Amino acid sequence: MVDVKRPATKNRAKTKARRIDGDSHFFPPVDFDGVAETLGVSQQALDMLLRDSSMFSDREARRGGFRTSTAGKAAGAINPTAATTSQDRGPIGHGVAASRVKLLPETGFDMQVLIPDGIFANPFGSPIERTWDKGLRMALSMSYNNATAKAQAEYPDQLIGTGVVPFGSDSVEACAAEARRAVETLGLKAITISGNWRGENLDSVELYPFWETMNDLGVPLYVHGNPFQCQVNDHIPTTFTLGWERMRRLHVSNYLGFAFEYMMAMASLTLGGLLKEFPNLRFAFFEAGGSWLPWIMYTLDRVYEVEPQCARCEIPPSQHIRESCVVAVEPDERAIVGAIATIGSKNFIIGSDYPHPPSTYPNTAAGIEEMEGLSAEAKDDILGRNLVSFFNL
Repeated sequence: MVDVKRPATKNRAKTKARRIDGDSHFFPPVDFDGVAETLGVSQQALDMLLRDSSMFSDREARRGGFRTSTAGKAAGAINPTAATTSQDRGPIGHGVAASRVKLLPETGFDMQVLIPDGIFANPFGSPIERTWDKGLRMALSMSYNNATAKAQAEYPDQLIGTGVVPFGSDSVEACAAEARRAVETLGLKAITISGNWRGENLDSVELYPFWETMNDLGVPLYVHGNPFQCQVNDHIPTTFTLGWERMRRLHVSNYLGFAFEYMMAMASLTLGGLLKEFPNLRFAFFEAGGSWLPWIMYTLDRVYEVEPQCARCEIPPSQHIRESCVVAVEPDERAIVGAIATIGSKNFIIGSDYPHPPSTYPNTAAGIEEMEGLSAEAKDDILGRNLVSFFNL
């Protein structure tokens, strides 16, 4: 990028824009540093919480039954995807930073943003789940944050670490405190949350202490839904998602469910007054494509024009969105050509979703590079320049 202290001239060669994969999943081994002091429970309770956290985050925890018998081994009754992340097995670099960095050159990206995967990715609660022991989700969140901060510190030029808080599953104050620890103590660059607070909109007044903390910290928020558990006969909701009751078949929970949730979130941020009250907040939205963004900007502006007395904002919602929100597109999403023709390319980014379906690795960057109808400037924006600005790199 051009040095901001020296104005660019026509004769200076432009530096190639940095390429950043905005959505890659990380599943590190547990790291419970600081958990005991934070939870403040008895030693017996702490031992049990850490035991459960370790077991829940072990993808090979089921070590008994038929799979371990001679017949089971001969029949291959072992889940090939359940690779222990503390070893360099399974998807390359899933939980091993050094291997992830070695993978980067063949992806077309210079950097990857690490966001939680597996048990670490969903401390947000579900409308049909059992009750978890108090502190368990916080212990998992802290463990992920500790491990990811170490990966970022080891490879600061290749990896951007995001933290996670049990948004909706612990108190507002506890989430705010862990967000502050993740950013100020661990140095993580963003905080991952869900698109709602246990089914309540983001502009709920009870959340103001959390938004005040994030506004003060000045780092962006990653809004990333969690896929329903996909079975042929049922898709079980693993998180609160708008319309979840009607998405239990056909695997529509990702693209329809995520997009519906994100549209409602943008309504809450803008018409709900959050971005007016907390102007430093910035949000990124993932795994729902981006072609819907011009439509929701139009729709929210239309609502604001027709019934302004119902809104808490003082400027058109689309202006807030332009200034504070980015959306991840897909490398085969031809409709973004029209979307960019409508609203420009400054609000679009991209992520590979490595290493699980529907990951587009290793062709994520190539899909945008080769897409007809996009200018060189738009491609640079999507493939990294917008994230450079978003993270204030």
